[in-house]
Amino acid sequence: MKRLWTITILVSLLIIAGGVAIVLWPRTLPPEQCSAVYRRYCDRDDLKVAFVKDYRIGDSITVDVTTITAKDSAGWEALLRDMYVNETTIEFTRMALKGGNAPVTEYRCEIGHPENHINDDRSDLWLVVMMHIEKTAYIFEVTTETQATIIQSRKVKEAYNHHN
Repeated sequence: MKRLWTITILVSLLIIAGGVAIVLWPRTLPPEQCSAVYRRYCDRDDLKVAFVKDYRIGDSITVDVTTITAKDSAGWEALLRDMYVNETTIEFTRMALKGGNAPVTEYRCEIGHPENHINDDRSDLWLVVMMHIEKTAYIFEVTTETQATIIQSRKVKEAYNHHN
């Protein structure tokens, strides 16, 4: 009788563990379901590119995000130039990093085109946040100003925490 209970408990635990694994297992999307930005950069050897569907930024708020991480400083500066970040900003962030700071660059861009900077906070623009210490550009597919504000606040806080 004792053996039957042990087997029942073990089988139940295996079923529960399997269910948890299925729920938590990362899902890979085919490239055609990823963003155009992802598809544009995913084949570059000097970059690691990811697309996250429904990235949670609040209790009930999610946005899609493409992340582009350079493997080294040369790749990072090449990416910045690809995204038309001006040379003054590149030099400023290089000096800030050498000084032990964690600079963040953020701007709004045309949908699907992080290289097209737009000085506006309309809801029909995406948000780009560049975390220079991580050598990562985040392209958030925001649809409201509230989403953009939450993301900006969170990313600045992450940079501050990384610095301290």
